[in-house]
Amino acid sequence: MVKLSFRRFDDSLNRTDVCMRFSEEEAPSTSYHAKAAYGLTIINLDMDDKVLDYHDTILRVRDVVILTGPTWLNDAILTFYFAYLENDKYASLRRSVSFVDASVSFLVANVAVSDVTNILEPLGLTTRRVVVFSVSNNEDVAVPEGGSHWSLLVFRKGERGGSDTFEHYDSAGGMNERAASSLAAAVAPHLGSSKAYKFDASPKGTPRQDNGHDCGLYALAVADAVCSAHELGQSGVEEEASALTRKLGKVTPEFIVDFRAELLDLVEGLSSGADTGTTLDTASSLEP
Repeated sequence: MVKLSFRRFDDSLNRTDVCMRFSEEEAPSTSYHAKAAYGLTIINLDMDDKVLDYHDTILRVRDVVILTGPTWLNDAILTFYFAYLENDKYASLRRSVSFVDASVSFLVANVAVSDVTNILEPLGLTTRRVVVFSVSNNEDVAVPEGGSHWSLLVFRKGERGGSDTFEHYDSAGGMNERAASSLAAAVAPHLGSSKAYKFDASPKGTPRQDNGHDCGLYALAVADAVCSAHELGQSGVEEEASALTRKLGKVTPEFIVDFRAELLDLVEGLSSGADTGTTLDTASSLEP
């Protein structure tokens, strides 16, 4: 497995160069030029080399280099971060919060209704208070990694007899609304509720991106904020809705730039076996 190391150097122009190193025993065979978020990095690596095997999620060099430059995240990065939130950062919430990764969301949205039960039942979602889905605008089943926009769909089970709700957080406005609405309709009968649900196409405080490539980062940052607010609400520290609004207000374009860099740090820490407790703390970053 290739071991990568990421180092940043800030100069007077606020540029960032990301340097990657690899183990000598696994010599690279392919040259790859990646434009970093604030500079240019030249990486000589085999794009298929495995970087990280984490909770059944595999990241290869081709996935990790996406984090070095201004480009869309792929489904592997989203799936990895969902796994990190569920198994590490918010492991204490596993009885109340679940994540459905990009590949499963895509499958559910594009298979026959009769097949959805077989896909979702093993996930045990019926007992969860909150379920988080990634949403893609890809409608071509022949190209699973297609599409051009990511957003986030959050299911909340109604409290005290209230209606269940789907909240669609779309950093590009309503670009993915149709895809999210279709996904909600497909999964609703399999989330432990027989009640009619509400669909909130634009929840209060939804962050907005200012470019054409950071949608995936916004989706992940919102997922983190949703979990952090739920954790505060469950513990009685703060009312969940107000905590979420406050945290979403911190997801700015400047925050997203730092968040992309922090994801690189997280991958490096996990791949080296280091303690990741302080490697990436988005919830803390969202605090005033």
